[in-house]
Amino acid sequence: MFKLFSGVAPVPERTEPTALLKLVAGEFAPAVAGMWPDPHTDFLTAATSRRHLVCLALAQGRDLGALAGVILRGRLREAIRLALGRSPPGLERALGRLGETAWTGSAYRRLLDLLADPAAAKLLRHAEAIDGAAVGRLTRLPEPMGRSLQLALVLTDDAAQALGEAAGAIARRSGPAVARTAAARWAGAESEAALFDAVREDLYPEPPPPPFAGTATLRPLATKAALRDAARRYANCLATRVTHAVGGFSAYYEWTRGAGAIVEISRDAIFGWRLEEAKGPNNEVLDPQARQDLAAELAALGVHVGRSGWQLERAISRDVGRDWRLPSVAEDLVEVFGA
Repeated sequence: MFKLFSGVAPVPERTEPTALLKLVAGEFAPAVAGMWPDPHTDFLTAATSRRHLVCLALAQGRDLGALAGVILRGRLREAIRLALGRSPPGLERALGRLGETAWTGSAYRRLLDLLADPAAAKLLRHAEAIDGAAVGRLTRLPEPMGRSLQLALVLTDDAAQALGEAAGAIARRSGPAVARTAAARWAGAESEAALFDAVREDLYPEPPPPPFAGTATLRPLATKAALRDAARRYANCLATRVTHAVGGFSAYYEWTRGAGAIVEISRDAIFGWRLEEAKGPNNEVLDPQARQDLAAELAALGVHVGRSGWQLERAISRDVGRDWRLPSVAEDLVEVFGA
């Protein structure tokens, strides 16, 4: 395109975007500059709703061509139809609440998707301003959460990224169908805290089978649900040990004699399985008779109750009895029973 001046040669119009246009139109600045060359006056002075409509049409891959001027000046409803080839319900109202600067192309496309969803569209209708960052976060979430606008409004960008990676981890471990089902559940969370709890629950698989079947009074806690239930009943931190169980480092049992106890046995490089900890409700210490009875029951299963393998290995050194004293087995067991 050329500007013609009397008595002078034609001067080519500058179609490179200015710094101001780059700020206002973002990734669409080069295309906008091609339609409205420097100083881009018509576009920059247009209402924000019109500027967003131009960028939205470009994000949809539309060729505006001769329609550019009409989109900036015609009736907004007709301009939408011309720019997009259709009139998405709610878009006319939404365009005036998208902020001063352009969104990303993916966020614009997600906005159209949200307007087609009744729940999300209701939120958009009642919002004084529509948060482009929140809409953009939806593109980072697992696909079944792509319309969970209420959650996207409270999540951070990093949290959205982490949720997407969590779904990817589940897909790698258990398959895409399992990951998609999990993410569909996450989409129904009513708060950020509930969402994170649900994701953590699905992120870890069930623990491997317990190493010992147990006895009539020593019951294996073989599932995540069983661990959580026992943690609630015994008022302890067992629920935080799920990773130990899932990783196969520890296995957990409930001893049902007397007031009961939660028993943790752990892998030991020397002894195989060793009693790591045994505590009653509210982490209360077991009485001497209960300790003796529990130790006998574990020993009958093949669980070592005594000094740990690493403690024994530590003792096989020149400084034992000189610079370092070997604790008694009774002293080592203090950590197991708590006193």
